[in-house]
Amino acid sequence: AGSAWSGVEGLSQELFTTNAACSQRHCINPLFPALEQLPTLETMKWRKQPAAKISSLMSFCGQVVNYDAMVPNSTQTDPAQLDEEYSEGHIVLDYQATGSKDSLMESVALMDRAAARSYFMHLSGLGIEAWDHTDPMEVSDQHPLRPCARSVAEMVCFTYFPKAPAALKEDAEVKYQRPCQSACQSYLQACSVQCCDEGVSCLWGGASVDASRPATVGPVRTEAQGGKEVLLEVGYVDDSGTANAACTAR
Repeated sequence: AGSAWSGVEGLSQELFTTNAACSQRHCINPLFPALEQLPTLETMKWRKQPAAKISSLMSFCGQVVNYDAMVPNSTQTDPAQLDEEYSEGHIVLDYQATGSKDSLMESVALMDRAAARSYFMHLSGLGIEAWDHTDPMEVSDQHPLRPCARSVAEMVCFTYFPKAPAALKEDAEVKYQRPCQSACQSYLQACSVQCCDEGVSCLWGGASVDASRPATVGPVRTEAQGGKEVLLEVGYVDDSGTANAACTAR
C-alpha cells in the first residue's frame, strides 16, 4: 500500500461514528468500489456497443463484461471544456483531446484502465495485496480472499461499463445507469464489510421497490482521491423483486 494509496482512508463521520464496542471490518472510504466516480460518469454521454465488439478490447474487464454495454460517446469535445473538466478531476478520454480516428478503442481502453485503477486502489484500502489478485476472475484455492477481490472487480467493471438496454440498437445513445443494489450487496457479503452504528446500506435517497427494505435517508458524502468531497444524492438501483431491472449485476 503506502503513500500511493493515501487517498484511501477510514470513513468520515458523515457516514459512521466511532463505537468502541463495535468491531468494524473493511469499512473504508469510499465504502463501495468506484463509488466516488458515479456523479462524473452520470454527466457523460453514452452509446450502446455489443459485447462481441468491445470485450476483446478490455485488458481488465473483458471477463466481466459479457453483455452489451454502454461506452462513452465518441464525439470530440471543445479543448477549453476538456481543460476545465480535467482540472476539476473529471475523466477526459484520450480521443477527445487527440481526435483519434479509432475513438471506440480509445474510449473502451481508457474506461478499462480506470476500472483497473479503481480495483487496485480499493483492494489496497481493504488491506488486501492487489498483486496477489491480478486475475480476480480466476478461481484460486490458495487465496481465501479471492471471492472478495472478484466482487470488487465486478463492481468497478459494472460501474465503468453499465449494461445497455436490450431493446436498443447498436450505437444508440443511452443514459448512464448505476449498478444494481444486488451487486453492491454481493460485494458487502464477499468482503464481509461491517461498519458501526448505522450499518451499511446500498440504497439511500429515492424510494425502494421493496417496502420492507426502505432506502436509507440521503445524501451520502464520500471522498475522491486527493480528499475532494463527493456528494451522492441516491445510491444504487433497487432491483429487489424486479427480474428485468435496468441496471448491472450478475
